[in-house]
Amino acid sequence: MKTRTRVMILQHPRERHVPINTARLARLSLPDSILRRAVDFEADAVVNDALSGRDGGPPPYLLFPGPDAVDLTRERPAGPVTLVVLDGTWWQAKKLLRRNPRLATLPRISLAPATPSRYRIRREPHEHCVSTIEAIAMALRALEGEGGAADDARFAALLAPFDAMVEHQISFAARVQDARHLRAAIARGPREPRRARAPAVVALRAAAERLVVVHGEANAWPVRVPGHPPPEIVHWLAWRPATGETFEAVIAPRGPLAPSAPTQLRLDAAALAAGESWASFRARWEAFSRPDDALCAWGHFPVSTLAREEVRLPEERLDARVAANALLAARIGTAEECVLRLAAAGRMAGEGSPSLAAGRGGARMNALCRVVSALLAPSG
Repeated sequence: MKTRTRVMILQHPRERHVPINTARLARLSLPDSILRRAVDFEADAVVNDALSGRDGGPPPYLLFPGPDAVDLTRERPAGPVTLVVLDGTWWQAKKLLRRNPRLATLPRISLAPATPSRYRIRREPHEHCVSTIEAIAMALRALEGEGGAADDARFAALLAPFDAMVEHQISFAARVQDARHLRAAIARGPREPRRARAPAVVALRAAAERLVVVHGEANAWPVRVPGHPPPEIVHWLAWRPATGETFEAVIAPRGPLAPSAPTQLRLDAAALAAGESWASFRARWEAFSRPDDALCAWGHFPVSTLAREEVRLPEERLDARVAANALLAARIGTAEECVLRLAAAGRMAGEGSPSLAAGRGGARMNALCRVVSALLAPSG
């Protein structure tokens, strides 16, 4: 795909040997892109010339979150740019930033994904984190896209090899056709005891007395809409398993309501508009939560979205999806799907939260509470 934007990927050396690394896919898909590999780029003439403008290329912008980063969905630079992308784990990317002071001087741009990453074969540390090629595709769309079906087709083509790789890996894991893998699985024998001792499951059970199960639904605009506001929580639910206490808030949107939000959230626009104020919700929630609570959600998106609003949250965070995946030795997409998997495995216990909330949030919260109840139950 030809682009006005020049993409320069700075890759941590350890990522070179990761077979499912997506920077190579991006490099092959973008013929004018540059891929450089090192920890310290001070002696790399290609990188230095690009960052200083000596090579005659467009001005460089670093795609990396931070307090001074400009959200591309709200504002984009005038004219073509050199998009500098750090490739590696988040720990590796932060190390590249520390080791290369010149990168820290570049103007920063960032993105707020409205949907979780499609990189289902490699767990992201937070719900708002995405793979390198997804981040590049989103940034290019924000920089060059005008909206509409043509953009959908163009950037879908960029991600087609990525989606194919993910599906291939998942399909292989499901079939286990390789005889070596099959023999190893047979030799291990029953895996249930090891699954029950998985760190995520152990951590969740250890925090049972302090556990607060939470779920949030957001007013989230499609990424393709130029200048859309970042996602904001409008429905927040919580359940404390040790005491049975519950919490629910429908919060009036502070920004414009996304056209599809009432349908997706299964809440009337009027009901959302009539919700309580943000100040009221924040005061009630901070009175309900305790500093030593351990928040447990399905994935990171609800908690990380609320955290960006500077709401006081307990430090300890647990991911029920990680624990459920470990217990079932499978990658599960939603809490509702996990309920079905646990029931099929004979592990479903309890009905979760005793209070039923309206909308999609209520259905997802009920499923999440049932999953957590099953995870907290002693192994048979």
